[in-house]
Parts: sequence; C-alpha cells; structure tokens
Amino acid sequence: MLSWKASARPDAKHAPAFGYCLYRSTGRKNAPLELLNSTPFPGTSCADDLVENGKNYYYVVQAISANGKTSSSSNIAPAPIPAGVTGSKAPEASVPFCRDKSPGN
Repeated sequence: MLSWKASARPDAKHAPAFGYCLYRSTGRKNAPLELLNSTPFPGTSCADDLVENGKNYYYVVQAISANGKTSSSSNIAPAPIPAGVTGSKAPEASVPFCRDKSPGN
C-alpha cells in the first residue's frame, strides 16, 4: 500500500488540491515515469496491484488543483517488491487501487 501526506492547505498563492497524480518507475535515476492514473486520485493512500515480484519500484506524487495546475513533485519513494513471494495478498477492501478504473485494468 502507498500513502502520502495531503497537500498543504490552500492560501493566497496556492489553490486547494483536487486530487493526486501518481507516477511509477522501475529505475531511480533518469528513468521515465509512468502515470498510473489519468484522473486525479482523491485520497492519500492506494494499492498498486500491477507490480512484479523481485522488482524495485519508485513512486512520485503530484497534487493537482481543480483548474489543472500541478504542484512540484514529491521526493522519490522506493518500494522494493520481494522475490519469491507466493500468492498475492489483496489490498484491504477500503484501500482503492492507484490505477485508473478502465476496462482491462
């Protein structure tokens, strides 16, 4: 499960966060980031169910306002997935998936 702190409260210079965009990479430096959700995610935690055992993943989060302005990117957060894990533990029912909910996903 991934989780992050909510964006700072809005002020005269910053609009309120409408949601969050999550990006993932399998390489830390200069690796291309893959957008996991094209619709801003409303919460501050989700489960990435499209990972593979034995791989290292790196995540970045950006807040996005209702008018489409994005914040600076968060720090890169590593998330190594252990090798040899058998079976997949489904996320708790209250934890949504990070990815878009589209047919085939």
